[in-house]
Amino acid sequence: MPDFQFGYTSKLLGKYEMETSDICFELSEKHQIGFYAGVDKIVLGLYKDQGYKMAIDDFGVGFSGLQMLYNADPDFIKIDRFFIQDIHKSKKKKLFVSSIVQIAQAMGIFTIAEGVECEEEYLECKRLGCNMVQGFFVQKPTRNVGEILPSYDSLKDVSQRDKRESGKINNIEKYLQKINYVSVDSSIDAVYELLRENKNTNFIPVLEKDLTPLGIIKETEIKSYIYSTYGKALLYNITKGSLKQLVTHCGTVDINDPIEKILKIYAFDDDNDGVLITKDEKYIGYLSSKTLLDIINEKNIVDAKDQNPLTGLAGNRIINEFVATSMEENEKVMMVYFDFDNFKPFNDYYGFRKGDRAITLFADILRSSVGFEECLVGHVGGDDFFLGWVFKEDDTFEKIYKIVVGIIEKFSNDVKSFYCENGLSSGFIMAKNREGVLQRFTLMTVSAAVICSGFGHKNKLDDNTLNEIFGILKKSAKASPEHIACVDLGVIAEI
Repeated sequence: MPDFQFGYTSKLLGKYEMETSDICFELSEKHQIGFYAGVDKIVLGLYKDQGYKMAIDDFGVGFSGLQMLYNADPDFIKIDRFFIQDIHKSKKKKLFVSSIVQIAQAMGIFTIAEGVECEEEYLECKRLGCNMVQGFFVQKPTRNVGEILPSYDSLKDVSQRDKRESGKINNIEKYLQKINYVSVDSSIDAVYELLRENKNTNFIPVLEKDLTPLGIIKETEIKSYIYSTYGKALLYNITKGSLKQLVTHCGTVDINDPIEKILKIYAFDDDNDGVLITKDEKYIGYLSSKTLLDIINEKNIVDAKDQNPLTGLAGNRIINEFVATSMEENEKVMMVYFDFDNFKPFNDYYGFRKGDRAITLFADILRSSVGFEECLVGHVGGDDFFLGWVFKEDDTFEKIYKIVVGIIEKFSNDVKSFYCENGLSSGFIMAKNREGVLQRFTLMTVSAAVICSGFGHKNKLDDNTLNEIFGILKKSAKASPEHIACVDLGVIAEI
């Protein structure tokens, strides 16, 4: 504003009975090249000290975005629409947004995804950890405040369908430390009192009026003032009306975040010994580094118990989680159920030791044929195995189908080395069937029941129906010369 004068904003706030925290200044380079060069860092600091909020708008499209982030110390980062548009289709955009979110969370900054226009973009931003979204998918721009709703049921429905349980910490509430907090506009005496009441606590969480975390006040920070000449008086002076001057950032995560994400946020924050935990953006507790180690240890024990002792592959709990998550999220995924052909007669004829060797052979073939980053390799039990492959940007049905065919062919060839010369030359062995009658059994092979999901269809099938489909496909695969049967789950769901 050409006629702008310092103090003008506070006069407006007084006129409309508003507080400084109700106002958020947005800094952007998108429309003003070199804008930040004309903004004095001291002026920005002055406004923040007075309680105004700061946001970096259109983040990621300017030439000095990271410098602005470093100097402005914002409350919000608004990620530019360039990175959000079709983010669910782009590995690069996911990588960039994920990195921005991780840096922001480590610094205690809220992230806002701009220009979200469809459900897929919304869900991807949610999965990557963006705190808020803005765009046509939520609400079109309007100057009528009455059209802006306090909450949107359509988003609640989408989020409900998108609940992700994989990697979530069970009963995280039992680990939470319920450290009492102070509001940002509390007095320094309130901080003293909480530190006196909690002898084992060396910091106090500081929250905004809406209970969102602002950061923490460390006991060491207060001591540096108290033990200096006139320090206590200075402390009262700088905290008059607001504790912001003493607040330091602390990593913040949601209670439903997977443990891997929580650890990343904690690792980013070298200065603190834990992370603040929120639920629906509101502070509910704290996890210390020791507690995080306990959680990891417990998760590792649970995962180890679920691994098959013979092959070391994931067991039924992890497989079931993968299937349930894929169904809920309608991810583009291929699920393969492998079952040996003529395993029982082989096991009876050659003994369980050779039977175990055949099982570990197939497990090794599975491991070497696929990448663990792309998929889940599981051992259901006995001679039954599972492969779950979530499609990435450059994956195609033909590519993964070819890998499955290669697994079938390799096992059928490699397992021949376990047969005696007579069985190998004749192409069969004599063993008793399930009714106890002696009969011929051809050499062991493996069959694959393949289900494709999320290829342009909404899947609404329950677990029982899914198991029935796998059962039908297994019979078809065993009767097929290629030992494979495949179906698109979406087509069945539509029928």
